[in-house]
Amino acid sequence: MFAMVREYFGTFVDRFGRGWNRFWYTPSDPYALGLLRLTTGLVLLYLHATFTCDLVRFFGPHGLLSGDVVVDLGTQGAISARYLSHLFYLQTPAELYTAHALAGVVLLLFTVGFRSRITTVLALLVTLTYIHRGPMLTSQIEPIVAMLLLYLCVGPSGASFSVDRWLLRRKARRDPAAAEKLAESPRSTSATISIRLIQVHLTVVYLMMGLAKIAGPPTISGLGVDGEWFNPWGSGEAVWWLMARPESRMVDLTWMAMVPVLLYVIHAWSHAIVLLEIGFALFIWNRLARPLMLGLAGIHWTLFALISGVPVLSAVMLAANLAFFSPEFLRVCCRKTAAETP
Repeated sequence: MFAMVREYFGTFVDRFGRGWNRFWYTPSDPYALGLLRLTTGLVLLYLHATFTCDLVRFFGPHGLLSGDVVVDLGTQGAISARYLSHLFYLQTPAELYTAHALAGVVLLLFTVGFRSRITTVLALLVTLTYIHRGPMLTSQIEPIVAMLLLYLCVGPSGASFSVDRWLLRRKARRDPAAAEKLAESPRSTSATISIRLIQVHLTVVYLMMGLAKIAGPPTISGLGVDGEWFNPWGSGEAVWWLMARPESRMVDLTWMAMVPVLLYVIHAWSHAIVLLEIGFALFIWNRLARPLMLGLAGIHWTLFALISGVPVLSAVMLAANLAFFSPEFLRVCCRKTAAETP
């Protein structure tokens, strides 16, 4: 009896350990990391540019978000918010714009993949600096971007779609050592760890999005006929609430409410979003279901951008989904795109 129990646990530990090592430490191609770095960098440059016109208005000594106000709101225990951002110590417009321009250069170098190991870390620090300086200016986008940046620091994100790669190819023409390095297999354990961390974290994000919609507090709240708060995701009205906001929507789809049959489509759409976000976290790990889930996620985020007016969030989520595409598939797609480009 004890021998059977010991044999069972021995087999369990052995197989679990081998599966764990295979999942996290099998060397893989970092091709997807290059695409992730490029797309994340473009989003970061856009977010950074949005601060430019109102930089002094927000962060100046007499701005709407003065340092003292943010410190009073953001102090947690013995850690002052002033330790989390150098922008608290910049007082004049010249100082603010100089720091802002230097930060923009860092983000640009990160995007194009120059000295990626260094600029990825610097880009993360720049992003966190602005988040901590104006936390009330952030949205759902910044946490996703910060997550991607953190995990891109782990892997070789400059191995593709980067100036680093271009410089290595240029050097390989005259340097045998560089040519040998270029010919080496790009597979690495750090690339696997980086991709897996993004995948695991992203599935948690999807799951929390779905659970938050059905559990409350509701993402979009309203008053019912009896004056009680209700959850429009549970009632199926959430998509209508999104498309009915004229100040943010990109496309006016309110005409769908004029057709009785399409009202059922709106309700089904709301429920489908919740099911997709929860189902994504579960079924994306199945290789057979993965292409289906990625395709549905692509449709979901494209339509969400149109009705919500938040295309940047959709772009970030679509970029994060690249972590689930195989490097071989991405290489084929990029080669076809390059070949078809005139």
